[in-house]
Amino acid sequence: MFPNILLFQDAYRTILKGREADRFVSIAASNFMAGAAAGCTTLVIIYPLDVAHTRLAADVGRTDSRQFRGISHFLQTIYKKDGIRGIYRGLPASIHGMIVHRGLYFGGFDTAKDFLVPEDSALWKRWVTAQAVTMMAGLVSYPLDTTRRRLMMQSGLEKPMYHSTLDCWRKIYRFGGLTSFYRGAISNMFRSTGAAAILVLYDEVKKVMNVGNNLSS
Repeated sequence: MFPNILLFQDAYRTILKGREADRFVSIAASNFMAGAAAGCTTLVIIYPLDVAHTRLAADVGRTDSRQFRGISHFLQTIYKKDGIRGIYRGLPASIHGMIVHRGLYFGGFDTAKDFLVPEDSALWKRWVTAQAVTMMAGLVSYPLDTTRRRLMMQSGLEKPMYHSTLDCWRKIYRFGGLTSFYRGAISNMFRSTGAAAILVLYDEVKKVMNVGNNLSS
């Protein structure tokens, strides 16, 4: 998933960045929009598989007999019961979260590279920057991710608890307060190390490819 998002992000960034966009606000906004657009494009494509992954992971932990035999069986069952709407249940909440997370994740790192950490900086400096950006993006967008996961878990249920994204927000806050939105956020921040490494590694790969292209030309 990450390589696809990175390629989309580069394409959108090229489109959005004007030749005269030399102001911080303009560049930062372009970076944010490129990251958000790349994330949303990829999300719409792979969303059914993401829903299947979430439901199957929960299905494995059931104490009684499993409800689904695999990804194809899950998708067929949900489609027969709820149609395409069931497969894409929770998509609006996921798009909201993707705009915030990927916009900050990719846009924040690209903006930091443009103004704070030049490409010739030490590798560890770029990794620290990527780690800080990744943790910030994850923390800010985590309430939206909580909503996304809860709505996903309703696919195929006879009586869903949440009827919309807004209804999900209201009930989470009513029954658990603000802390319910951030349950699991700490462990998620520790897992962000890999995501930060991907940003730096992708930059290194692009450098090597650019050097190769320059030598060949």
